[in-house]
Amino acid sequence: MKLSKNCKYAVRIIAYLAKNTNTRIVQTREIAEKEGISKYVVDQIANRLKRKGIIKSFRGCSGGYILAKPAKTISIGDIVRAIDGQIRFVECCKNNERCRRADFCKPHKMWIRINSDFEKFLDKVKIGAIL
Repeated sequence: MKLSKNCKYAVRIIAYLAKNTNTRIVQTREIAEKEGISKYVVDQIANRLKRKGIIKSFRGCSGGYILAKPAKTISIGDIVRAIDGQIRFVECCKNNERCRRADFCKPHKMWIRINSDFEKFLDKVKIGAIL
């Protein structure tokens, strides 16, 4: 599994918001400048994070973003799923469907287990813990 560039950016954006939103709304321009990400990309990522309830947005000239919930409750898994969708190492792990080759694919159970363990790990790592 390879995380997308936008997913890595999303973790940086959430970490930046976690460090800075206790006292104020953070504007797109500031996030873009401080994190070295284009404003357009910050807005695209922020829209996905907003739809998943991870951040809140405010409109207007003094608008911007804040976390929708405490950083200690936002997991890396939440962010990965918001940006990249379901976490999976191999195609046969998608949507918890039974793979058509499962009966004769020796490593199938191993892949399912690795995928599950990795997803649990990402869900345990909270943004608040990496600041």
